[in-house]
Amino acid sequence: MQAPPEPKSFWSQTRRETAQFLHASGSCAETIRTLAWEKTSMGAISQWDPGLVSTLNLMLDTRFAMFLTWGPDNCLLYNDAYAPVLSGKSSCMGRSFESVFPEAWERTGPLLREALGGKSIYLEDFQVPLERDGRLSDTWWSFCYSPIRSESGTISGVLGVVHETTRRVLAERALRSSETAFRYVADKVPALMWRSDPQGRLEWVNQRLEDFTAASQLPGARWDDLVHPEDRSLGAALHRACVVDGRPFEAQQRLRRDDGAYRWHLVRAQQVFDDAGRLVIWCGSAVDIDDWRAAADEISERDGRFHEILHAPASLMWSADVASRRIEGLNPVFRASWALPSGATSMRWEDWVATLLPDDRGAMLAVFDRVAAGDTLHWDFRGEAPDGTPRWFHATAFPIPDRHGAITKIGGLLVEMTRRTDARVYIVDASDSEPLHRALPGDVYKIRRFDDLSVFLSVSDDLLPGVVMIGPSAPLPQIVAAAPSLKTTAARLPWIVVGTLDNQLGDVVLLMKHGASNVLPADAPGEIYRAAVQAALPLHAPTPAPSGRPSAQQRIAELSLRERQVLEGLVAGGTNKSIAQKLGLSPRTVETYRAQLMDRLGVRTLAELLRVAADA
Repeated sequence: MQAPPEPKSFWSQTRRETAQFLHASGSCAETIRTLAWEKTSMGAISQWDPGLVSTLNLMLDTRFAMFLTWGPDNCLLYNDAYAPVLSGKSSCMGRSFESVFPEAWERTGPLLREALGGKSIYLEDFQVPLERDGRLSDTWWSFCYSPIRSESGTISGVLGVVHETTRRVLAERALRSSETAFRYVADKVPALMWRSDPQGRLEWVNQRLEDFTAASQLPGARWDDLVHPEDRSLGAALHRACVVDGRPFEAQQRLRRDDGAYRWHLVRAQQVFDDAGRLVIWCGSAVDIDDWRAAADEISERDGRFHEILHAPASLMWSADVASRRIEGLNPVFRASWALPSGATSMRWEDWVATLLPDDRGAMLAVFDRVAAGDTLHWDFRGEAPDGTPRWFHATAFPIPDRHGAITKIGGLLVEMTRRTDARVYIVDASDSEPLHRALPGDVYKIRRFDDLSVFLSVSDDLLPGVVMIGPSAPLPQIVAAAPSLKTTAARLPWIVVGTLDNQLGDVVLLMKHGASNVLPADAPGEIYRAAVQAALPLHAPTPAPSGRPSAQQRIAELSLRERQVLEGLVAGGTNKSIAQKLGLSPRTVETYRAQLMDRLGVRTLAELLRVAADA
C-alpha cells in the first residue's frame, strides 16, 4: 500500500485555483498568473475581489489598449495591447500607477481621482508628457476612465481604455501650419491665385485676387466672368483641349479690375484628378503683364524702325573695342561693301582707315582716340567706288561706357550721301558760260556767282567751304596774279580753272603749281565738271557734337507748339501710339505731324529728323 501524496503548499494551491479564473492567453496574462502577488499591496491572488477578476478577464481578452488600477496604491495591471505604452519601462505589472508614470502623474493623477470618485471621464487629444525608451516627449491621447466596483459595490479601481493620437495631432498641426504658411505666401506672392471646381466656379481666392476684383463679386462667380468677352472663346477652346489631353492651361487674357478696367495677365492653371481619373479641381494663377505688353508693343515698333536702318545698304552701324582697336560692322549683309570682313571677323581700325582715300586717313586715324577719350564726333569723308566714282559719307562716332562708366567700346554710324546737299560752288565768270552753269544745277549745288575774280577775293575769307570754278572770262595773267591769294584758302576753297586750253602746256602746269585742283576745257561734258567738283569738295573735319545754336535750332524754334510736342516724343523714343496717348491725339494724326515735321526741317528719314533734333 502506497503512502499518501505529500500535500502541496497552501499558497501554491490557492494561487492555482484563482489563476484558473484568468481565461485569457498572452504575455500579460501569463505574467499575472505567475507574479508573487502576495508580496504586493494587492495581496494573494486567491483573495482578489470577484469584481476585479471579472474586469481583469474582460481587459485581457480585448485587443484594444486597456489598463486598470486597483486598491489604495492604484496598482497597475494591463493587457498586451497596452504594453507598447510602457516601452523602455521595466517590471511595471503590479506597481503603483504613479511610480510607473511619474512624468505623467501631474496630468493623469487628478483624472484617476475623479474616476475613483465615481465619475466617468472621456477626453480626446489630451496632452501627456511621457518617457519612452529614455526619451521624454509630448504625446496626445484619446481615452476613457471608468470606475470599477468591488463585489460589495464600493469603487476600488479604474478601468482605462486608451488610444494614442500623437501622429494625427502632429500631422494636423503641421497641416495647419502649412496651410497658414501657404495662405501667407499666397497672399504675398505678386499674382492672382484661385481654386475652382471643374465647371470654373471659384472656391478659394487669395487676397490679391479679392483686392483686384472686389470681394463682393467673387462668391459663386465663375472664372470666365472676370475675362474680357473677346478673350473668352479662345480661352474656352484651350480649356477644353487641356481637359482632353491633361496638359496645363496657359493663355494671355484680359481680366476685369474692380473699377471696370481690363489688364492683360498671363494665366496658368493645372487640373487635379482623383484616383479614378476624374477632374476634381483647377488650381490657377495670373500674373499682371499689362505694362510688359505695352512695352513689348512699343519695343516691337521701335525695333521695326531699327531693323530698317540696320538693313539699309546705304548705312553701316559699327562698334570697336578700345583695347584691341578692332572694328566690326553690325550690318552682316553689307560689311563687304564697306571694306569690312564678312562673318564675325573684325579688323584693326588702322587697317580699315587704310582703305580710304589718302587725304582723309590722317583725320580718320585721330577719330578713334578722340572718341575713346569721351568725345562724340560728326564728320564727312570720301571714298571711291570700284569704277573710280567718288563717294561721300557722313559719319558719327560716340563712346560706349560700361556699367562702371569706363569707356571700353566705341560705336558709330556711317551714312552714304547720294549727293552733297551742303556742297557749295562759287562760279567766277562774267561770260555766263552755258555748259558750266548747265552742268552745275542749283537744285544739286548751292551756287553763288561772281562776275570778277577781284570781287571774289575781297570776300573769300568770309565764305563757307566750297569749290571755286573760275570760268573762261578770267584771263590767265589775272588768275596767275591771284594764285597766291587763292592758295592761302585752297584748303577750304579749292579752285578749278575752266578755259579754252589754247594756252601752252606750260601754262597748265603753272596753274597746277600755284594750287589749282584741276584745269578743264570749257566745252567738257557736264559729268566731267561734276566729277571734278565732287573730288575737290573739302571734307568736314571731325568735330564735336555742336553745342551752340545752329540753323537746325532756329528752324525748330519756328515750329508750332504741337509740332514741337510730337518732335519731343519722337526724340524720347516714343511710338505713334504712345505719343498719341500722351497728347490726346490719334496715332494717324501723330503720323501726319511727323511727316509735316520732316518736310519743314528738310529731312527725308526719321534718322535724319532725330539727328537734326539732337544737333539743335
